[in-house]
Amino acid sequence: MNKKHVDMLHGSVMKKMLAFAIPMVLTSWLQTFFSSADSMIVGRWGEEGALASVGATFVFVMLIISFFGGLSAGVTVCAANDWGAGDRKGFDDTAHTAVLLSALVGLFIMVLGEIIAKPVLVAMDVPEDIRSGAVLYLRLYMLCMPFQMVYNSCASVMRARGDSKTPLLFLMISGAGNVVLNILFVVAFKWNIAGVAIATVLTQALSAFLALWHLFKKNSDYDMSFDRIRLHGEKVKTIVVIGLPAGLQAAMLAASDIPLQTCVNSLGSLAVAGNAAALNLDSITFMTMEAIGQSCTVFTGQCVGAGDHKRVRKVLWNSMILIVASGAVIGWICVALRTQLVSLFQPDSAEAVNWGVQRVMAVCSLAFVYGILTTLNSSLRGHGISTPQAIINGIGLFGFRVVWSLVVFPRFPDLFHLYLSYPVAWTFCIIAMAIVYNPMIKRKLGKKEQELKNNS
Repeated sequence: MNKKHVDMLHGSVMKKMLAFAIPMVLTSWLQTFFSSADSMIVGRWGEEGALASVGATFVFVMLIISFFGGLSAGVTVCAANDWGAGDRKGFDDTAHTAVLLSALVGLFIMVLGEIIAKPVLVAMDVPEDIRSGAVLYLRLYMLCMPFQMVYNSCASVMRARGDSKTPLLFLMISGAGNVVLNILFVVAFKWNIAGVAIATVLTQALSAFLALWHLFKKNSDYDMSFDRIRLHGEKVKTIVVIGLPAGLQAAMLAASDIPLQTCVNSLGSLAVAGNAAALNLDSITFMTMEAIGQSCTVFTGQCVGAGDHKRVRKVLWNSMILIVASGAVIGWICVALRTQLVSLFQPDSAEAVNWGVQRVMAVCSLAFVYGILTTLNSSLRGHGISTPQAIINGIGLFGFRVVWSLVVFPRFPDLFHLYLSYPVAWTFCIIAMAIVYNPMIKRKLGKKEQELKNNS
């Protein structure tokens, strides 16, 4: 086996998970760092209100990316099942289908985003003094969607085989280029908000090109070719069946922030800026846990494909330990250094810093609770189960936060009480997920056994 590929089916689960998860975590850290660099550059050297304009689009951008990013989860599980079962043809069909499907979906997202950008930001009550900048940023940002979708699918194919290092390398290259272009466009050329967005589009295109080159180059381990790219019906069905509920779940999670962001917007542009600064801190906490969760999904997918259900259980508990511990450590570090860290993004506004600190205290201090929910979601997804958790998280996260924004926020109009809705909602979802976890897996295994009997 290639040294880049981790053998997920043999050896110590914890050791193999660490070998695979560490590059995944580093990838998410780099993504957060490069995104934070964008915010720092535009916040320090952009025009007044530039950071608030970019921050006001965050929730909507995450909503779109999260929904269609669910396809990547479908690709990961489908490809990991094929590889774990030793079905090389099935893996090949999945990989070629994923590339074309992601490109088509990316184009759809781009067109949709261009059409609804302004109406959505108006509906979210983005303050008028930053609205035009937010619309400009969002419309430019949408141009990178096809590239982002293609890169995500290619990275999912690599990770499904146990290679988490190559996507990290490509991100390092494109991310470093993003920082350089941000400095060039914002500091030197004074393009302000447009400069940040254009830099993102160019570097997303670079990452997609690198990923495609790696999969399709001659003598590649993947042995892929552009003339074999097509949509294989059965693979599209599997990817969508797994990926669509996963995407809906992620979208609901992102959409649940829309009523909260509307509440933040009502507090003024300084609150928006402080909230945007704090997002960079809790993002690194959540992205770390989600990265390890993706590792759990890949490991579970390969083990399920190989029929090793005893090892699947070990993957669950090892993942739980890693995810919860990482959430607690990083979250508490952010809390301990909250003022200094938020000030990195808003050095000239003490009021904005105070708003940001409120969010950090409410979210990062209890972020580890979300780690339990992430583990259960990731494990079920590795089994090819996506619908139950989509329903539970949709009701528990989206519905609960909408009610919270309508009932609690009017009485306590500050970011601390607003974002206490996070840990409360997580707890409700964890209880529900714990109840359905084992029955759903038993049902899935029963269906597989029945299918094998019917085929034989």
